[in-house]
Amino acid sequence: MLGLFFILVLMFATLTVLLWAGSYFFQGYIYTEPSPGMFWQAPAAGFLLTIGFAIWALAIAMGDRSSPTNRPIDTLMRFSPRDEMLDRPAPLIWAVKADRRKPGEFKDGESTLYESKREGPNRFQYKDKTTNPRPWQPQDIVALDVEKNDGTKWRFNYVPGGEGAYGYFVSQDGWVIEVDKYNAPTGIPVKFFYGRLIWNLAFNFGHLFGWFIALWVVLRFQWPHALGFALVLWVLFTLIFLPMLLGYAGEVAVSRQTRAALVYFFLPLAA
Repeated sequence: MLGLFFILVLMFATLTVLLWAGSYFFQGYIYTEPSPGMFWQAPAAGFLLTIGFAIWALAIAMGDRSSPTNRPIDTLMRFSPRDEMLDRPAPLIWAVKADRRKPGEFKDGESTLYESKREGPNRFQYKDKTTNPRPWQPQDIVALDVEKNDGTKWRFNYVPGGEGAYGYFVSQDGWVIEVDKYNAPTGIPVKFFYGRLIWNLAFNFGHLFGWFIALWVVLRFQWPHALGFALVLWVLFTLIFLPMLLGYAGEVAVSRQTRAALVYFFLPLAA
């Protein structure tokens, strides 16, 4: 967390110099002379923007499941309104089969246990836990059971896809496990959150609005010029600087989660 603080301090200093030098040059070129209050306006604008970046970075750093690759509030080109419950496919799942004699009903206690096996850098495949493991067998499967951290099973019922579409498995509370072209489950529960979509749009367009206010209200550019410069700076920071800052915030989140897990594990032992 201390490293993030120093990065934000460095960002404030960089923004102050950038805004002072840029405003002094462009206002001297566009207008009669630069704003006479540039000596305080540039630091004020830099501080305003740094506060916004700090709020964004802390929202990720304090997240319970944030990481460098899973940032709940991300840049406009990278964010997703879908949340993934797991970083990789569930290690074990149980495929529940239908009773052919009683359509729509489950066979009493009959399910096949499958284990996730890595098949490449980014590919996993489910194989049953038998003497001779076989790949996923989709026939007659009507539900999945996924084990939670507390040992209980989480039920996902199968929903057939429409014409030309894949089916999927859905839980009672709306989490979905999708299937691939082989009709095998991905093993990662996902869910669409409207709140996540709104927060991402709010932060991204708030970033643009912050640049506009800093240039128009604080640095005294005329509003058409302020809007044009704000768009350029917004794009540059969105593509270059923000991904680095938010990625580091994700690393801070992982470090904080690791420390919390260690405290949770060793505290009962110390008692």
